[in-house]
Amino acid sequence: MNRNAFTLIEIMIVVIIIAVLAVVCQPMFIKAIEKAKVGEAISNLNIIRSAQKSYLLEHNTFALSIDSLYIDNPNSETSRHFDYTIESADTDNFVARAQRRNNAPSPYDTYYYEAGKDGPITSNGTLI
Repeated sequence: MNRNAFTLIEIMIVVIIIAVLAVVCQPMFIKAIEKAKVGEAISNLNIIRSAQKSYLLEHNTFALSIDSLYIDNPNSETSRHFDYTIESADTDNFVARAQRRNNAPSPYDTYYYEAGKDGPITSNGTLI
């Protein structure tokens, strides 16, 4: 018997194996994508932190809004994944927040990251 083709059973087994692999790998893939987006937020928060320190030197207080800083507003980007705000600011400290936008998959849609004058960037999530 000369066999030059695959049987239907063989093709179905390959399709099932590929489907199982896709289902198993999807959560890990989503988490890797979210970690990359968190990297964007951390970078922008560090830029805001540096700009706030420059603003403090000129005005003796921290800026109350990102628009007051001498940086490109990260909220003006059309492909952004976070909304950036200054939650509080005075002469001693400030809190800048990167809040995940609503288009994130659960549970990432509730995560936010905060930076102050000094110290590490903090989060209510687990991706840092």
